[in-house]
Amino acid sequence: MEIVQLDGLEPQLFNLIGPLVMNPKVLKANNNYPFKTTERFQWYIAIENNDVTGFVPVEQKSGSYVINNYYIHNDNQEVLTELLGAIKFQKNLYAIVQTKHEAIFSNCGFQTEHRWTNYIKMIYNTDRHE
Repeated sequence: MEIVQLDGLEPQLFNLIGPLVMNPKVLKANNNYPFKTTERFQWYIAIENNDVTGFVPVEQKSGSYVINNYYIHNDNQEVLTELLGAIKFQKNLYAIVQTKHEAIFSNCGFQTEHRWTNYIKMIYNTDRHE
């Protein structure tokens, strides 16, 4: 598996994830929320055998970083773990996590901060990993 990191407006990003973010099955896996990007995003994309198997966008927001609206093909735990491991963890890194992925994020050093029905807001515990 190769992990590629791209800025939010790089043309290669659109070539890699465009077919996925417009796919109804992928949108359904994201609870029908659309994917978006700007220059404030860094994207981490997992590629296996020339196929994108998942991606995690990280948005910089006024002093913090947020993971939101990520996609993992077939909810593959290994792919998500590899993607999270590729992110340069920083202070104030939050993630809006689908409840089914809570354990994976927890194993990667995130702690629950708030729960909703379908999502959990988690924060990366820098004390645990510095």
